[in-house]
Amino acid sequence: MSNDALRHQVTEVLALVQEQLADVAAMQKKQAELRTTGTAADGMVEVTVNAAGQLTKTLIDESYLDEHEFEELAEHITEAAQAAARDATRQVSEMLVPISERRKAFPSLSDIVDGAPDLRALSPSWLDPFGAPQSRQGPNTDDGGDETPFPRVRR
Repeated sequence: MSNDALRHQVTEVLALVQEQLADVAAMQKKQAELRTTGTAADGMVEVTVNAAGQLTKTLIDESYLDEHEFEELAEHITEAAQAAARDATRQVSEMLVPISERRKAFPSLSDIVDGAPDLRALSPSWLDPFGAPQSRQGPNTDDGGDETPFPRVRR
């Protein structure tokens, strides 16, 4: 391979890397600002979560107890939070698609320079929205019940 061809390929790879870094920075900013809302109990329970699915706000309509039992509240909060978290996951996945597609376009540097690493291997795995899902829930084992980060009504 001539020096000019090598320079051209390296220039193309560096341009891809710069685009990728700009997209990652923009995606991280959008992700930090992302909030999604889920509702339950005919809209009487509303929760907001961030991009990680963490509960950031809970609203209960003051007339909730006129139509529902108090014991149902935890289930409704959980239902609304799960809906909001699914929406947050969907939106983050959509944000990651262009980054993931560009990642696939990275050539193996060993195709250009013998013994060089594969640039695709240097990208964090979380940049692949279609990779293995990672749990966003932490265990809550105070009573040996379901593992969920959301509140429950104790009887």
